[in-house]
Amino acid sequence: MWKKRLFLCLASALVLISALQASVFRPEFALVLSGGGAKGLAHIPVLKELDRRGIVPDMVVGTSMGAVIGAFYAAGYTGEEIEAIVTGNDISEYFFHLYALRGSDTIPSPFAGYDTNLLTIEFGHDGIGSSSGVIDDQYLNGLIRRYLAKVLDIRDFDKLPIPFRAVGTDITNKRKVVFSSGSLFDAIRASMALPVLFSPVRLEDGSYIMDGGLEDNLPIDVAEELGADVILAVDVNDVMHIYGRSHSMETLSGAFSAFADYLTEPNSMENYRDADWVIIPDVNDFTATAFSDAEAIIGRGEEAVAESQFVFDELEEKLGGHKGSRKGYGSMEAPLIERIAIDGNLPRSAGKRLSSFEGRRMDYDTILRFEKELDEIRQHSGLKSVTYSMTDGVIEVTAEHFPSLSGAISLGLTGGIGIRYDGERTFFVYTPEFTLSGTMALLSSLNMTYGVKVDRGILIDAGISYPFLSSMFLYSSIGLKYGQLSYLSLPGTSSYIFGNDVGLFFQTGIGYTPFRSLRLDLVLAFEYSYLSGLEPYELGRGHFLYPYAGLGIVFDRYDETDAASDGFEMTITGEIGGDFPSSTLSYAIHADFCGVIGPTDIFKFIFEGQTDSIRRPIDLAEAFAVTNMGRLASDYIYAMGGFRIPLPASMYVDAGIFFELFGHDHDAAALLPGPRSLIPYSELDAHNMDIGGYFAFGLTTSFGKVGFDLYISATPRVSLMFGID
Repeated sequence: MWKKRLFLCLASALVLISALQASVFRPEFALVLSGGGAKGLAHIPVLKELDRRGIVPDMVVGTSMGAVIGAFYAAGYTGEEIEAIVTGNDISEYFFHLYALRGSDTIPSPFAGYDTNLLTIEFGHDGIGSSSGVIDDQYLNGLIRRYLAKVLDIRDFDKLPIPFRAVGTDITNKRKVVFSSGSLFDAIRASMALPVLFSPVRLEDGSYIMDGGLEDNLPIDVAEELGADVILAVDVNDVMHIYGRSHSMETLSGAFSAFADYLTEPNSMENYRDADWVIIPDVNDFTATAFSDAEAIIGRGEEAVAESQFVFDELEEKLGGHKGSRKGYGSMEAPLIERIAIDGNLPRSAGKRLSSFEGRRMDYDTILRFEKELDEIRQHSGLKSVTYSMTDGVIEVTAEHFPSLSGAISLGLTGGIGIRYDGERTFFVYTPEFTLSGTMALLSSLNMTYGVKVDRGILIDAGISYPFLSSMFLYSSIGLKYGQLSYLSLPGTSSYIFGNDVGLFFQTGIGYTPFRSLRLDLVLAFEYSYLSGLEPYELGRGHFLYPYAGLGIVFDRYDETDAASDGFEMTITGEIGGDFPSSTLSYAIHADFCGVIGPTDIFKFIFEGQTDSIRRPIDLAEAFAVTNMGRLASDYIYAMGGFRIPLPASMYVDAGIFFELFGHDHDAAALLPGPRSLIPYSELDAHNMDIGGYFAFGLTTSFGKVGFDLYISATPRVSLMFGID
């Protein structure tokens, strides 16, 4: 009997020892995710399959997009939650913000200036460009931080729900960097810093880190060095050419993807033999920038998982049934913001604005508002970037200025084309304005500007500006105009009003910017014009001189590159002068404003308006305002109110009701000189009134709003325009 009991005890002990051994000596399982840009979204179905089987890796190692996806997984997100984040956000919108134009201490003058929305190329002693990357990563950075807010204060990556490593390339010392501690955000951002597209991340030791794929695009060796016994790798680059497709070299994105593969293939192939399994999703026909195809790429990952079920079966067998566990991101408590510190590059007012976040939990909503506040500070302080890190409850906010460059060349385009019906006739309208301009530093505090503008004619000018005190500057410019009195200057007319005209103008002024969103201008100027060939109308003179003084105000707190942003902007100008040789008093009053405000990011109220009262010399095209219906008027009032629905991919839909009242409606036959009342708005005529509906559909971009505007009034009058603003 005792022998039987002894046998049972020994058997139980052996079972217990075996169980303990299986628990204590369970193989270390590492998940390795490759880089590949948008193709890296195919990693997500692999995560979902691991979740479905209840398998939790002992470590996650990633490069570039693999580091981004891997960090989210290591932070406690499930595969399904990561997929929901990707499909619930327009990732391409975050990736493809062109870098913000170089900041300046002023906003444009209401009296002069050039559009620079298409392109600005800056140059200096150190080279060309004000940034080492084309993409403005401020928005992408904000997206990552918001979803990882609860773990941003973790400095040891082994303390994440799953230990994590990210691979970067130290281009300063030409070596591979494996991030295991420090700022989790910096590690992710450095690992995905594709050359040229994104700026490298500068570490405290002065080294610059770029995309880890340059050194190790499939870091299986890193997992081995960390002691992994079992390695499952996912490579979205098809370096073995299993699917036999190649990138198109006819497009920029295709050539970029081919170049990226050329750099990363060798080190990836060397690592293949050290992995237990390598899953290769069939995403070769997608480019590294195809974020708009997120669902299709994820679908290819699902197909790869379905074809690789044997891999997961073998994985379960190797793990011996012990699958591990982890803490979910949703169950974590967001860290408390105890204090916010700012560096010397930020204005003092920023500290006061940000201090309101102290005492709050660093959750998604708080970071969303915090990021918006930082971006507003960045834009209105003319900063290149504003970023932050959190340690022990303290958020440290740092800013970076644009480099000091000696000059720039810019291209700009605004205006549009369309058709209008004014109640009597239908006519084609085109009002494009193209500008080529530049700046150059003559001395340390003396800048030169120059440019060419083509719109209703051709304008060439050059000027200088000199800053003094802390927020004031003097400026002067002289220029030449030609063709300003052609039919292009009077939208809706169908023939030339004048034969030829040449104009000379001079302007000098003082600008004052008490803060970046407000500018005040006081100017003195004159314009001289010579008119010839005044057919079919002889106005009786060929020369006139128009001296005037003007006051301008610009207030701008609106980011027009984001359809979901709230803001307000306004311009007011007034000028008074004389029309010589007729010695007639002249003036011009102009004001316009627009605002967007809303309770949510998916619904906004919009309002805008414009008013003009102009008594400039009638020979000048600037003597008339152009209504939204294409009418020419000396006095004009316009108002519109409605709503906006921001859509995915930076698109929007606007709808509202508008009102127009104008006076002294002019056409080609009415441009003869005659008596005009000098009382402002005295020529408004109730018979010249339009009330109707407004509809717009467009896209907000880094170079302005692009889209269609439709006005339909009860008169009836109709205006349909496509353009860029």
